[in-house]
Amino acid sequence: MERCWKAVYTYLIFGIIMLLIYEYSHIYELAIIYEIIFIFIYIYHSLNYLGSKNTIKFIFLGYFTSLLIEIIGVNSGYPFGRYYYTSLLGPRIYGVPYAIPLFWVSIIYFAGIAGNFRLYSVPFLMVILDLSFDPRFSLHLWHWIKPGIYFGVPLSNFAGWFAASLIIMAVIGIFIKFNKYRISINGMLFYVLFGYFQALEDTVSGLLKLAVVSTIMFTIILIIFLIIQFSVNKKILMPQKM
Repeated sequence: MERCWKAVYTYLIFGIIMLLIYEYSHIYELAIIYEIIFIFIYIYHSLNYLGSKNTIKFIFLGYFTSLLIEIIGVNSGYPFGRYYYTSLLGPRIYGVPYAIPLFWVSIIYFAGIAGNFRLYSVPFLMVILDLSFDPRFSLHLWHWIKPGIYFGVPLSNFAGWFAASLIIMAVIGIFIKFNKYRISINGMLFYVLFGYFQALEDTVSGLLKLAVVSTIMFTIILIIFLIIQFSVNKKILMPQKM
């Protein structure tokens, strides 16, 4: 188990190196390569954390549920708003790149570990992440037909992210029982560090105000996680009543 977390943290270190290379080369495809590596890191970690059977279920259910939501979103404007994907992410089906659902699955998995796979907490953590990276990704990977007030992103997108994450987790939760998984300190730590890395990417992309907002958001999340962990430890240390 520790080995798979070491791989996850190594991914963040590798990301910093990639950012330094990007700073001098400005090759945006490096960001896509980095996201592809993230998918493989997710699969490796999930095989160790959930096991092969649940990993297959998670990928299958998460992929096709998010794909359906994205197809509806691209072609109708619901629930995210009107947008379209650029050609950078490769082949598409009904306007949605085949790779996009894999990103959904990967991100919701790590948000799930941080939120203990609770149906009420994972969508919230997903929205926080999207608040940090959607304005940046919409510069190159997708574009909003009607830009919104949040760094060019419409507020409907974040409501859509909450709804989509809720649906995806609800579908996955029907077939995978997560109640046996305890609160993961590594999961919470990685989520926060991954969030700070998003802020760093925002900075490199020239979105300095967004970087400040991202840093504040993930610092608040860190404080919340610390409070949760303190509460859990306190319950463990409390003597049981006879």
